[in-house]
Amino acid sequence: MFTTKLTSQGTITLPIELRRKFNLQVGETLIVGDSGMITISRPLDLSTVRAKNKIRLYGRGKTVHIYRDGEGFEAHVTEKYGKK
Repeated sequence: MFTTKLTSQGTITLPIELRRKFNLQVGETLIVGDSGMITISRPLDLSTVRAKNKIRLYGRGKTVHIYRDGEGFEAHVTEKYGKK
């Protein structure tokens, strides 16, 4: 458990131990949520989500088709029907 103070400007400082543990960098965006308690989380970028999904799919023995123009539904439609 860590203690920090709220400034008159409404800012808080995260303890160095947490910044190091979670590799938080200066200027990084964090999400502050209200679910009955204040929560602070880091948003996932799209490449991280895609990498996790590929691991899950390959781990189950399924084939993942990577389209020429990228990934996902938009790439599938573009490859199949062409660009307008």
